[in-house]
Amino acid sequence: MRKYFKTQLLALGVQTDYVDYMMGHTIDTYHDIQSLGIEKLRQAYAASGLSIKPKTRLSKIEAIKEIMRAQGISPERILARDALKQAATSAKTRHSEMTAAATADRTLKEFIQHETRRLASDG
Repeated sequence: MRKYFKTQLLALGVQTDYVDYMMGHTIDTYHDIQSLGIEKLRQAYAASGLSIKPKTRLSKIEAIKEIMRAQGISPERILARDALKQAATSAKTRHSEMTAAATADRTLKEFIQHETRRLASDG
């Protein structure tokens, strides 16, 4: 548990001396860090974002939607358009989720291919 704490804080960018101090180690800069006050160390810890709670992971469809939004594409508009093309006879939610994921995936691939071709022709 201690090793995990240390490696995670270091990987998240917290200064080595701060981590060692938080772990109770006496180091050369012990008094310097102690003089910063507990609030400074709390801020460093909080800024790292280290938590024992599992991080929420985006589903594949949500991850694709986020990438599309970052590229200025409206995934909701595209998915709604595709849903209108399909008959509303699909009663299975899982099937429609898979179809939405496939549509978003296809749209993102087309966008990437288009941008790749555009960059190749510009360069």
